Amino acid sequence: MFWERFYSLCLKRGKKPNPVGKEIGLSSGIISKWKAGGIPNGETLMKLSKYFDVSIDYLLGISPQIEIKETDIEPILSDYELKDRIRANSECLNSIGLSYLAEYSDYLTTKTKYLNYVTDIPENTSKSSEENI
Repeated sequence: MFWERFYSLCLKRGKKPNPVGKEIGLSSGIISKWKAGGIPNGETLMKLSKYFDVSIDYLLGISPQIEIKETDIEPILSDYELKDRIRANSECLNSIGLSYLAEYSDYLTTKTKYLNYVTDIPENTSKSSEENI
């Protein structure tokens, strides 16, 4: 499943798999292993997820594609208000909805940690600046 999704994403970009691999620092040997059924390691999955702007779960064939561009999201609420909104919305979900929410939450946590690592931005704390005073 991984190879099919990876190959399809490459084609959507008008590129072949080896040049895409080279762009993110991979050898053509690794790409060949994927074609033969191999699966990338966690770090490579994060790079591919960022490169194609898709979830790791999508790359692995676990879930349907989820695309949210960070530039499309403009927080207008405080962290507390956003967390309260998520909590309230989660109470309306059934077990399937909660499973999707949990998976997406894991994806966002991983993506945020990766982006903070790549850009050397310290992770945000859950406390607002008012709580730190």
